[in-house]
Amino acid sequence: MKKTSKPSKISQTKQTQNLTKEIRHLAESERSLELELARELKALSKEVKNIRSMEVIKIFRHPWKFLGLSLVKGIMVGFGSVLGATVFLSIFLYLLAQISFVPIVGEFVQEVMGQIEQTATPSSETKDSNIFERYHQAQEDIESQEVQN
Repeated sequence: MKKTSKPSKISQTKQTQNLTKEIRHLAESERSLELELARELKALSKEVKNIRSMEVIKIFRHPWKFLGLSLVKGIMVGFGSVLGATVFLSIFLYLLAQISFVPIVGEFVQEVMGQIEQTATPSSETKDSNIFERYHQAQEDIESQEVQN
C-alpha cells in the first residue's frame, strides 16, 4: 500500500504544480490584457480631447457663428451653382452652334438662334437708342438754358 500512496502524492504535487503554472499564466495574460486595455483607453481619451478642441465642434456651441458660416456656405453654393450652370450652358450652346450643318438638329438650332436674335436684338437696340437720344436731348436742353441765363 505504501507504493500506491507515493505515486498518488507525486501525481498530486505535479497536478498542483501544473495548476499553479496555469493560474500564473492566466494571471499574466489578464495583466497584459488590462495593460493593453489601459493603453487603448488612454488613446481614446486623447482622441476625444482632440475632437473637443477642434474648431468645428466649437462653432456648434455658438449659434451665431454657426448661422454665419451656414449663410456664407449657402451663398457660395448658390454662386457656384449659377457659375457652373452658366459655363455648362455656354459650352452647350457653342457646341449646338457648331453642329448647325446636321440636317435635323441644324435646322432646329438655326430656328432657335434666329428667334433669339429677332426678339433680343431689336428691342435692346431701340431701348438703347431711345436712352441715348434722351441723353443728348437733355444735354442740349441744359446747354440752351445755361446760354439763356
